[in-house]
Parts: sequence; structure tokens; C-alpha cells
Amino acid sequence: MKALYKNPIAIILMVFAAVGFILLEDQLPAIDLSHLTPGNVVAVLGYTSVIMFVVEQFIEIFVHDPRQRLKKECKDRIEEIDAQLEIMSIPVSEEAGILDAEEEEVVEMMQEKKDLENTLTKEGMKRKQRTIVIAYIIGLILSFSGFRLMSGILFNETRDNLSEIQSTIIQSIDIILTAGIIAGGSDRMHRLIKRVKEAFQTDYNEF
Repeated sequence: MKALYKNPIAIILMVFAAVGFILLEDQLPAIDLSHLTPGNVVAVLGYTSVIMFVVEQFIEIFVHDPRQRLKKECKDRIEEIDAQLEIMSIPVSEEAGILDAEEEEVVEMMQEKKDLENTLTKEGMKRKQRTIVIAYIIGLILSFSGFRLMSGILFNETRDNLSEIQSTIIQSIDIILTAGIIAGGSDRMHRLIKRVKEAFQTDYNEF
């Protein structure tokens, strides 16, 4: 609660939501979710995970990585250093900070390996950020085309009972949410499906 008090934006949004509901109460009826079943949820999440996997494969195959050559050279050099260090097997002496020529060579190779690993990590993060942006754009396109997560899970059978305002709000949020989930990757979706199954384990066994 203390964190909420320190966040004026959250308080403003809560007040705005309350006032909006009071003014539009007649146009914001409660949504009937009696049709919602674990099987329906898991099925829609499963379809979504397939779409996400296709998007990931598309990005992996067709989206060029301009730093691929650099990363390959770093990996090859790391393998060479590992092979040389394994052959040399020279322990580095820490006494008085004095190193002989071979020990200095080992230290230099270990530092070079560390620098190469840092380069690979940075390049991997840059690649991940680029692919997330591309996946989000593809997700937006799919959402605008009609593939929407919330509509399939919650509102498939209740859309006709929604007011125009509710339908607009839900579909707007649904477009953004679906695109974000697609950009998140199939691994996270698989974990989500697993948690849904665990949460509805008793009911899900009936399907």
C-alpha cells in the first residue's frame, strides 16, 4: 500500500476508472464468464503457442543478423583458447604478483576469452532486442488481422452482449496484449500453459 501512495499515476488512474464507471455504469454491464472452461483456455493458449513458434522460426530464418560473422569468429577463437589452455595447463602463481612468460601468456588468453564472452553476451542481447521488436510488429499485424487472445478465451460467446464501449476497450487492449505475448516467445507461453493446467488440474482432467 505504501508503494501505491507514492505512485500518483496509479491513484489518478484508479480515480479515473471509478469516475468513468459511475458515469458509464449502464453501458458497462458485467461480462458473463460462465462458459469459460479450462479446456477452452488451454486450447486457445495452445493455438497461440503455435503462432508464436512460427513467428520465431520466421525471424530466425529470414531476419538477417549483421553481426553473425563477428559472433562466429568470437566462438571459434574461444574454442582455440580453450584448446590451448587445456594443452598448457599452467597454474598462475599469485605470489608477489610475479609471472613468468608462460604464465603471462595464460593470463592474457584468459582475459581475451573473457572479453570475447562479454562481446558475445552483448551481441546476443542486441539480437534479442531486435527480434522482440520485430516479433511485436508481426504480433500487431496478426492482431489487427483478427487473431486475438482475449477474444478467443473470454469473450467468444459474450461479444453480442457487450456494449460498444466495452467492445472497443476490450479489442484495443486485446490487440496490444496479443502482440506483446507473441513477442514474448513460445517458451514463456509453454510455462503459462503449464501453470494453467496446474491451476485447473482437477477440472482439466475431465477434458
